[in-house]
Amino acid sequence: MRLLAAPLLLAACQQAEPPANNQAAVAPPQKAAPESDVSAAERLVRARIPGGEARFFGARRSASEGVAIVCGLFEQGGRRQRYIVVNREEAFVESQMQPGQMDRAVAEFCGQGTDNRPPPATPVPENVQ
Repeated sequence: MRLLAAPLLLAACQQAEPPANNQAAVAPPQKAAPESDVSAAERLVRARIPGGEARFFGARRSASEGVAIVCGLFEQGGRRQRYIVVNREEAFVESQMQPGQMDRAVAEFCGQGTDNRPPPATPVPENVQ
């Protein structure tokens, strides 16, 4: 008889205990991905222009003495304008500048469409004889 009761006792011992905390596990809130330089620039430009609606294109990132610069274009009401955003803090919009100022700023800070960040350091070969 003992042998027949053994499986019943084992089955009773193997029943799972109820969890100590019946609350559903709550995942910690996820942090948003950091905003890119270009996204930050577009946000700042939208804040500067009337209506805030614009279509952005042609963004180029660069740096001047370690300060991040984004240069690009936006179209609003069928009119294209240039913008420059410096260090994610200050936005310069062509329509809000004096004639010729944006041309000079683009030439100086946007490198006429090229990335004016310094090239990555290249390893210097050791003395090869």
